[in-house]
Amino acid sequence: MTSKFLQLAMVVAGAALTLGSVSACSDDSTATAPITSNPVTTTSMYSTQPSSAGESAGASAAPTSGSAAQNGASAAAGSALPATAPDPSTGVPQSFPGPNGQKVDGKGQSYLAALKTQKVTFMGDTDNSVALTMAEYVCNERRKGTDPVTVKAFVTASVGPGTKTVAEANSKADKVIKAADEHYC
Repeated sequence: MTSKFLQLAMVVAGAALTLGSVSACSDDSTATAPITSNPVTTTSMYSTQPSSAGESAGASAAPTSGSAAQNGASAAAGSALPATAPDPSTGVPQSFPGPNGQKVDGKGQSYLAALKTQKVTFMGDTDNSVALTMAEYVCNERRKGTDPVTVKAFVTASVGPGTKTVAEANSKADKVIKAADEHYC
């Protein structure tokens, strides 16, 4: 009799757990409950036309500095993105290779010339700092005995943003590595 009682208790407990889990899954009221009492709104960061709420807020707020006034003027003019030029007052470390840092030596010039003749560029590298960093990386990893596949993967990742295909990125990475080996290391 106790075994039948235990079996019946197990069946009842299983049924209760099943009903409890099914009812818990079907109750989605907490998924739609607000987190705070503030209404949730979404806006686009790249919108070119400010909303009426944005215009009234922008018109009522007084700019506190010259740069804020310029940013407000450019936003009102309809520019989609803020200006991202670097701060001209920022200094460059003394050991930094390139403009305002260390002078690029002969092997650096030779390496950069080899990249230029092969039409290899790094996206956003206006002062050749990324190109020179890649040469330093390739040479340092060669001295350490790092696996060439690892080196190529890293260099491919650095030239990849300026390419349209994986094959083009691989080709540029090969050129960077070869130029570093022949002219910089």
